[in-house]
Amino acid sequence: EQGNDVDTLVEVLNEVKGIDHPIVVHIHTTKGLGFDDSEEFDKGSDGCNQTNPQPHAGKCEANHWQDPEVSLGKPLDARKYYGEMAMASLERRFSNEPGLVVISPATPGSNGITRDFRERAGAHYVDTGITEEHAAAFAAGIAKAGGRPVLATSATFFQRTFDQLQQELALNHVPATLLIFGAGISGADNTHSGTFDMTMFANVPDVTCLAPASGEQMLDMLAWATGPSDHGVVAIRMPGEQILSLERAADMAFDPLQRAEEHDPAVNIAGECPFSRYQIVQPGKDVAILGLGNTMPLAAEVTSALAEDDETHAAITATLVDALQYSTMDAELLTMLADGHRLVVTLEDGQLEGGWGEKVTAFYANSNNAKASHVRVLNFGASKEFTDRVPLDELNERYGLTAATIVSRIHGILNE
Repeated sequence: EQGNDVDTLVEVLNEVKGIDHPIVVHIHTTKGLGFDDSEEFDKGSDGCNQTNPQPHAGKCEANHWQDPEVSLGKPLDARKYYGEMAMASLERRFSNEPGLVVISPATPGSNGITRDFRERAGAHYVDTGITEEHAAAFAAGIAKAGGRPVLATSATFFQRTFDQLQQELALNHVPATLLIFGAGISGADNTHSGTFDMTMFANVPDVTCLAPASGEQMLDMLAWATGPSDHGVVAIRMPGEQILSLERAADMAFDPLQRAEEHDPAVNIAGECPFSRYQIVQPGKDVAILGLGNTMPLAAEVTSALAEDDETHAAITATLVDALQYSTMDAELLTMLADGHRLVVTLEDGQLEGGWGEKVTAFYANSNNAKASHVRVLNFGASKEFTDRVPLDELNERYGLTAATIVSRIHGILNE
């Protein structure tokens, strides 16, 4: 029980090192205790659990909480919030669907898979430990046998499953659902970046990649992905802090369990993918702003800013589009936008190179439609680089992912 106490650990290891038969030493540690100054830990400056200090405890790593299910009276973060919502939605179906199984390769609490849920779920929940590759192959096996597995882990950890994603899941056209948590540009360290997931998932055949821009969209997507429709792998990029902040600002019933309980799918869960077509949120002309998932709040902000008349620029009523998915192009809508729009702008919170926006640019560049081939496209997203605990605001400034920068570049092109 004192695995974080180095002195105790050394003492125990000295006791057993000369033993003449096999022995198991169970070292019970608390994850997330780093080597920073303990005074910072005592001050609670990082939001760690102050009620159970450990021997030799240092400051908690931001993404490795001592207890990921303790909120200390603070609102849940996006991972936990939307994870709890997703689990509550699935739990309602457990009694009637024996093949509906949630899989987590360890760290379930970080993604809203609470202890209470795990206890109630019973055989509907499996923790494979820190074995993401096995978890993906295990999900493929359940799906191949007729079940509906839901594999939930971080974007950065899904990178370890690239072979299984191709060979076990996609190649076998199995109906497994992958919930991608912590995706997008963030201030995390360089081994926990969520910037690279879209370039990985969207370029594997037979994987449908969905990017919800609200809690209700996420629940609709989850219902379809785990429903009776005949489809292959579905990857859902779980909403991030940008979406959560927007929903917090709205006057809605905010309890994630209540939202899941009150939700009825607004789509046909037994039919073809209902999310393959982009949605026009606001019609306009001259400029089309295409937001994907977590960038929809920024896309809406840019659209509003363009609509404001100032001394140097006339107001622009731009078309606002929610892309919904990043595995295929909505060729019909993109071609339609070419009629009446000089500029198309794409926003994504992932790596630009090999990402979604570049594919939109390529679509117009290679179009046989005369108008479409002359559409100018601007892509905004992350550079191809590793970042290590750089504040998110600083990264957004670096990548031009701010309303002011995007609006300025739009005006610059329109005035050429």
